[in-house]
Amino acid sequence: SFRQQGGSFLIAICIGSMAEAECKAKPSGIDVARGLSQEFLTEEFFEKHWEKLPLHYRAREKGKSANRLPEALSVDDVMSMLRKAGPSLKMFKKGDPSDHESFMVAYLDGVSLIVNQADRTTEVLMDLCRALGKAHFLHAFCVAYLTPPGSQAVRLHTDDQDVFLLQVWGKKEWTIRNAPKPLCYTEEMLGKDTPVPKELVGDPIMEFTMEPHDILYIPRGYLHEAATGTEPSLHITVTMPTSDYCWGVQLVKHCMQHLSLNKSEPSLLRRPLSSKAPSAGDDLDKQLKDIVGSWASDVKMGSVLEAFEQRMAQTNEGQERQFARMSEIKSPPRVTEDSKVRLMHGITCLCHPRKELALFVKPDNQQMEVPAAKTAMPMLKALTHRPQLVTDLPCEDAFERVCVLQLLHQQRVVQLFAGSGSLAGG
Repeated sequence: SFRQQGGSFLIAICIGSMAEAECKAKPSGIDVARGLSQEFLTEEFFEKHWEKLPLHYRAREKGKSANRLPEALSVDDVMSMLRKAGPSLKMFKKGDPSDHESFMVAYLDGVSLIVNQADRTTEVLMDLCRALGKAHFLHAFCVAYLTPPGSQAVRLHTDDQDVFLLQVWGKKEWTIRNAPKPLCYTEEMLGKDTPVPKELVGDPIMEFTMEPHDILYIPRGYLHEAATGTEPSLHITVTMPTSDYCWGVQLVKHCMQHLSLNKSEPSLLRRPLSSKAPSAGDDLDKQLKDIVGSWASDVKMGSVLEAFEQRMAQTNEGQERQFARMSEIKSPPRVTEDSKVRLMHGITCLCHPRKELALFVKPDNQQMEVPAAKTAMPMLKALTHRPQLVTDLPCEDAFERVCVLQLLHQQRVVQLFAGSGSLAGG
């Protein structure tokens, strides 16, 4: 179908509250894809909205089964994803790049974390991409966006993909505006390097809050921006780059492939435009027309689609290889939601909420000051010399809780016990 051959999409999935996690088997990526396909990617959606109009699917009104990622992804999954991300991890604070060495320190400092190709790091996302690729789009990949409270990852912009945003945890405020260039190519995107020109910015056409299990579809080319309020937010974008896979780009690639396989390929094609013209203007015009004409006389829809499918197969194979490599990465002992922690022997913790500061005092009276947000103070006050389950420590932001405890463990202030209760890493 044209839907498979010609388009691509980006799904942003904002992942739901950890407090709503249920004691049952987590859905697989295939389960997540099935719910999305049955409840959202319907014939009606493709007829009325695909590459035409934005759509906000409210789970509060229609139910949670369309977006099951809140049940499938945990804080530990996201931690593992970030640890494996390497150069795919990008960090921004209010639209500007951040140079923090630690993503945990960055997050606690109000920095948004973006993981490109997150599917390579996480099984549930990889399975989701495989299933959606087979069912609808030939190929899909994920991008993860984790935004702390009161933050904005990127400013107003357009994308060269169609996007679906499915809320996974926390909330995010979204504004959708006009499409200055509908179905834009990559080079036509706006707001990436410089602000969108004011004359191109229209009035908002949609303003709303994304909540856990919600889905938002934005066709490529529409201006959009988002920011968190008092809650953090995580969403996963499942992406098919529409502009790269559209007919215009694929015809250009097919033309180049056709000419490169031609044993009598004209030498003109491999010469830079800065070189001296090989002949007079009229003669050069004739050569160019002959070159393009030789391809145009032979091009057929079937051959273009066949070449496209071959490229998608190669892309999927590369995706699988990268996922396999990532799966072999082993993490050292670390704080997880099912582990236990306690203060190291002899250490006391004094909290100063007004100063947003925690003071750890060692038996020899050495002191270590640790900046701590007000949201982390209840957890720090609750630390004792008795091992406690991480999830029993009070903190509104479950990801912040694990970050703070992991950093304290690295400073040898907190002692870590694995899920079985055995000592881990001193």
